[in-house]
Amino acid sequence: MKDKKQKDIPEITLPEDVKTSYRFSYKLSYDEAYEAFSVLAFKRSRKFQLIAGIALTAAAVIMLVTFALDSRKVMNLFLALLAVLLLFYLIYFPVLKARKGARSVAKANGVYKVEVVDVGTISLPNMKPIDLAGDKDARAVETDNIIAIRPDSSHTFCIPKRVMKEKEIYGVREILSAYIKYTKMSK
Repeated sequence: MKDKKQKDIPEITLPEDVKTSYRFSYKLSYDEAYEAFSVLAFKRSRKFQLIAGIALTAAAVIMLVTFALDSRKVMNLFLALLAVLLLFYLIYFPVLKARKGARSVAKANGVYKVEVVDVGTISLPNMKPIDLAGDKDARAVETDNIIAIRPDSSHTFCIPKRVMKEKEIYGVREILSAYIKYTKMSK
């Protein structure tokens, strides 16, 4: 009899032309690392960010106008400042995180070796494989230059497309989209 964990996992079938594993070895540039961290920094969609940004800006403006009309309403000034801080957090904080992550990758200046396997894992040499669907925020984003993978909150992988052949891009795309939320972004 299957235990509960096995029963909840749907059976994944990949196309026949997808290989069992894809291995890549590469040196990551600052720009590639920054692109990976920046596309993964935003958990919500761009549409949500735009709507939230407009709402926070409108709230800040309304609170500042009401404070200007009656300077005794100090609470409105504090609410406006809170809206501005939330706006900063929404827009600028992810950019700061992406820059910090890219700097640390560039400073390491190492050669990365990554393996993506059709059973839904990604790994580095001499390390235990990591499940692609490691937590609820697991996701992958493909841009024109990279495939950025975040299997869980503590791991981020960036595979530059310059080291991949078209068939490898297709195979990795199929594996990732079978196991985690996969988004393709183009400029």
